[in-house]
Parts: sequence; C-alpha cells; structure tokens
Amino acid sequence: MAAVSTARLRSASALAPFLLGGLLGALAGAPSHALGDALTGLDPNVAGVVDRYARDRMRSARIPGMALVIVKGDRIAYEKGYGRADPSGRAVTPETPFLIGSITKSFTALAVMQLADAGKVDLDASIQRYIPWFRVADPQASAQMTVRQLLTMTSGLPQLYKTQLLTDRDAGALERTVRKLAGVQLTGPVPHEFGYSNANYDTLGLIVQAVSGLPYEEYVKQEIFVPLDMRQSFVSQEEALRHGMASGYRWWFGLPVAVTMPYNRSELPAGYIIASAQDMGHYLIAQMNEGRYGDASVISPRGMAAAHVQPSANAYGMGWELLQRDGHRLFNHDGGTPNFQASLLFDPDARVGVFVAANALNGLDAFSSPSGESWLDGQTLRAIAQVVLSLATGRPLPDEGPGHRLLTLVFDAVILMLSALVVTSFVRLRGRYRRLTQRGLARPSELAWRAVAVGIVNFLVPVAVLALVLWSWIWKALVVQFEPDLAWWLYVVSLLLVVKGAIELGLLWRAAGQERPV
Repeated sequence: MAAVSTARLRSASALAPFLLGGLLGALAGAPSHALGDALTGLDPNVAGVVDRYARDRMRSARIPGMALVIVKGDRIAYEKGYGRADPSGRAVTPETPFLIGSITKSFTALAVMQLADAGKVDLDASIQRYIPWFRVADPQASAQMTVRQLLTMTSGLPQLYKTQLLTDRDAGALERTVRKLAGVQLTGPVPHEFGYSNANYDTLGLIVQAVSGLPYEEYVKQEIFVPLDMRQSFVSQEEALRHGMASGYRWWFGLPVAVTMPYNRSELPAGYIIASAQDMGHYLIAQMNEGRYGDASVISPRGMAAAHVQPSANAYGMGWELLQRDGHRLFNHDGGTPNFQASLLFDPDARVGVFVAANALNGLDAFSSPSGESWLDGQTLRAIAQVVLSLATGRPLPDEGPGHRLLTLVFDAVILMLSALVVTSFVRLRGRYRRLTQRGLARPSELAWRAVAVGIVNFLVPVAVLALVLWSWIWKALVVQFEPDLAWWLYVVSLLLVVKGAIELGLLWRAAGQERPV
C-alpha cells in the first residue's frame, strides 16, 4: 500500500505546477482561446493542465512533434498539435498524419469483425477455409488454426522477423509474407496461450483481402476511412507524404535526428496505417458509440460488442489490450516503428478516450513506462496517454515510470564511461608494455596467459559483436532499427578493440623477446 501511495505522490508532485497554473489561470479569467487550436469540450482548468503537461513531457523527452486528441462521448473534446512536424520547422497540427504502428491491428480486427458481422467470416472456422494454401510446419496445426485464434494471438505463431520483406512495395508483398510461414515451428500446440506476433495480423489482413475481393488497402479506405470521415489517413507512405505527413526521428544519444524509414507494405495489417490525431478521434468515437460516427456506422452494435469481448484468461482481445485500472476496464494499444510512436486508450463505460502520437522513437522508449505495466510495447506515449486519460476523467494519476529523459541520461553516462575506458586503455598501452619490457617476460606461462587475455578481450568479443551487427537478422530487425546509436557505437568500439588487440600482441611479442635484467 505504501509503495502505491508513494508512486501516486511522486506523479502528483510532478504535475503540481501544472495543476496550480491551470487553477490560477482560471481565477485570473484566462480566455479559452489561449489554447490555440484546442477545442473547448474540456473544462478550461483541465484543458490548461493537459496543455501544460503535454508541453512539459514533450520538452523533457526531446520529442520533436506530438499530436493529442481527447474524445468525450460522441465528440472531440480537445485536440492540439505540438512542436515541429519536420526539420523545416513546420508546425504539427491535429490534421498532421503520423505512422500509428501496431494500433493498426485494431483496424485489421475491425475489418475482420465487419466481415463476421455480415456473415462472410466465421471466427471459429479454420484459416484454410479462406486461405486454402495456408501452412505452418505442422500440417495438423495448419488445419486447426482458427480466425479467432489469430485475433486473440493464441495461434502459437511466433514473433518473426525473417518474414519481413522490407523492400517489397508491390501488391503481392502481403501474400508472400504469409506464404513464408509455411516452414514456421509454432511455440506450442493450437490453441496456445497468448503470444504477441505480427504474423497473426498479417494473416488476418490477407483473409480480409481474400473474402472481400479487395486489396487490404482499398478495403480499409472504403469500409473504415470513408464512413469515419478520416480524410488525413493513409495506407501508403508516398500518398501520406504528399498530404503533410510528419517526418520521423530517431534519437541518437538523446538527440532527435530526422530519418525516413522503409514503409513495410508486407506487414501493413500489423503496423503501418498512417493517420492524423483528428482522424483517430473519429475512430475513437466509433469505438465508444457502438460503431457509429455521426450518421455513419462501420459495424452493428452487436458486432462492436463482440469486438470488445475479453477472452477468458487472456489480456488481448480482438485487436486490443484489455486493462484494469482503479476498478475500470480500459482498452489500449500502443504502436511503435523505428521513428514513430503512438498510444490509444479509452474507457468504454465513461466513454472517454485519448490518442497521442509522436514522430520519434528508440529502444529506450520500451522501458520508459512503469515496470510490468504492459507485455505489449509500452513506451513513453503510453505513460502520457494514461496521465491525460486520468486528468480527463478526474481519476488518480498513475505512476509514469522512469521516463525517457532519465533513461537517456543513464544510457549516455554508461556509453561515455565505457568509451572513456577504451580510450584510456589505448593511451596507457605503450607505458604498460614499456614497464613490462623493463622487467622482462621470461616465463612462457605468463606470455601465454597474457596472449589469451588479449585474444578474448580484443578479438573474440569484438568479432562476435561485429558478426551480430553485420549478419544477425534479429540484431538488424531490433537493435539496428530501434537503437541505431547503440548499434553504431558497438560497431566502432569493436573495430577499435581489434586494432588495439593487434597492437597489444605486437608489443607483447616485443616484450617477450627482451632479456630479464640482471
């Protein structure tokens, strides 16, 4: 109990200046239009606190640009853009498109549930009913695996990166990705316990394509974007860039650097929809209002209710993570690609939802939310979304975790310390072997011991690291993409250690040839 209270006090302390500022602003009669393009659906005091909190967290994490939307009931209550969309300094607005990462899975799940609602897909039918050639390594498991198991990620499909076809841009990329599953060994029998895997949603995207007779991209545009009036949402990076998409950034030792990453069309159903915060507000409205947005409906009330059912003993539903916070049921999904992150969170009972997107990400974000907060990909924006939802609903503020700024400081300190050790070892190398030469190195055992130590430290370890950097597909898929500063630092340090080892062996040979002084 004490630990929980301390965490909440710490969060409340961090927000005290913003709460006080919002209250003083209200007492002073601050006009609501001071929030710029924010709407007035929130209480002015709360809107002021949200605005100050978002600015502070964006500044402390060095996020270049961020967009935020809050939905209450059937309308957008607050929307605002912060910071810059690209290196030119163009301002982020609520209409600026961002890559939303794995939040895309909820769109794919909605597409499948639409087809199920129309009687075109049976959730408990075998995948092979819709994709006859679908295979994994086990023929029996291939026939047993169902659509529902893909939705809830209980199929046993592992999280794979060899199936990613990063350079494929043609219409057949998705099918080729699913066909690559033919040799995959499952993580257990079907059905299996939950196991997060993009392969589930790639396969679901192909089912949507096969059943509807439309490319996945076209189906999403016609059946979701159009009825929800999502005019700044895209399934093509080229098209999104023409309509003002934000530039993505990756942090290098805490500093954001703009970079355009490949758009992975082969995994579009699992993580590559691009949408603005305003459009995601429309999407939230439909999720919290039985599929309705204005006069349009994307699914029947019964279909939306089925999409929001939580399977027993499983925290992942139909494209959603289901959470329990302070006695309230919440739906969440986070999204992260190498240079974008987003988080969506809503309370279906209070009918309040939050979406936040940012144009920067690196590996440290995965650890910035509270420990154990999520088995998914909890990140910097997960904590921000939770705080904003708490502010909008008047609930206790959650623990925000260590935060990206602290993690970056620790990361940079460790890198600096290790770099200093490497440089120091170079500087002291000649002096160390000069002293060794003066006293002599006559014993063969001492010579052998030193040679082995030099070989392990300066050759074996660096060569193993270089092999990972150059040839490991896991390393390339994770560290090189999501933590490029660490990858390149390891690459440079490994090369320096190999050079140091060669010099050290030469000096050791020279010292061994010297006679011990009489």
